[in-house]
Amino acid sequence: MDGSIYTEQDVSSLAEPVQFMVTARSVPDTRIWETTVKLALAGGTLPPPTAQIAWEDAQQPSVILFPAHRGTSSGGLRRQRRDWVIPPINVPENSRGPFPQMLVSIRSDQDREIQIRYSITGVGADQPPNEVFRIDPVAGKMFVTKPLDREERSSYHLRAHAVDMNGNKVENPIDLYIYVIDMNDNRPEFKNQVYNGSVDEGSKPGSYVMKMTANDADDDTTANGMVRYRILSQTPLSPIPNMFTINSETGDIVTVAAGLDREKVSQYTIIVQATDMEGNLNFGLSNTATAIISVTDVNDNPREPVVSASSLKQHQSRGVPEPHAAFQSARSRREAASDLRPSPALRLLAPRRCLGCLLHLGVP
Repeated sequence: MDGSIYTEQDVSSLAEPVQFMVTARSVPDTRIWETTVKLALAGGTLPPPTAQIAWEDAQQPSVILFPAHRGTSSGGLRRQRRDWVIPPINVPENSRGPFPQMLVSIRSDQDREIQIRYSITGVGADQPPNEVFRIDPVAGKMFVTKPLDREERSSYHLRAHAVDMNGNKVENPIDLYIYVIDMNDNRPEFKNQVYNGSVDEGSKPGSYVMKMTANDADDDTTANGMVRYRILSQTPLSPIPNMFTINSETGDIVTVAAGLDREKVSQYTIIVQATDMEGNLNFGLSNTATAIISVTDVNDNPREPVVSASSLKQHQSRGVPEPHAAFQSARSRREAASDLRPSPALRLLAPRRCLGCLLHLGVP
């Protein structure tokens, strides 16, 4: 059992705060720990705290008391001290104050008998960064002195101490855990503004192209840091406006349709948007980056043969008719840069009796 407390009936009509004792017994010995819990409806008012851990009005800081336990001995009941699990203190980042801003009150129930002095130790108190938190040594009120940044530090662990006027310890130190609550104050950031990828021409739908991801400095366990992706635009729009799609969660880009042809479109430019708040465009923060996708050549067109000058002279000396002029010309610059389209010139323009010369034609 974890000590969680639940209601067993409707409490919406609760007029007065309720108070009850919670007892913890250790096994197998006979030690017993007790605390009094006071509960009121949200917005209600609780009486002044008298228990080890009590919560004041919902709008007021909580009061944390150094807890006690009691145990049996041969001399009867005797009061002892022990550590207690203190509820964490949550502080939203980027608070506007005013500062110093009170967080909790810490007190010992021995303050009715003797004068107590309170102090806190740990990173953020007496260790760098110093004095992010401070405590009134007499009243025990603990404050945060400036806005906190969760991306700089997400939590603090302090210890609260209580001593008498002579510096003697009157309570065991208690642990205070302060958690900085994340706010959506960071945009997703791409590592680069331009990404380069490639895909083979003629690729089937669903073929992997590339991956684009952005990092959000906010808490990725909350919507503040959960990034989603979408494609904003594609240039050119040929053969269809949506040749690619992106996985909204992983950032993987794949082809949507067939029809990639390097001879028609050799490069695509797409704009990818990353949005936090799980892609909510109304509340999320966004950023964009560019993907340049090159369509790589696939040898799907055979090259057209080229007749060398020496071969022509040799065939002419043997009385073989000269092939058509188009059959002699070298490939054009355009053809050299891409696959040549199949040409029927060889069959249509060369006489049948010239077909034997094909054995001597050179292909670069």
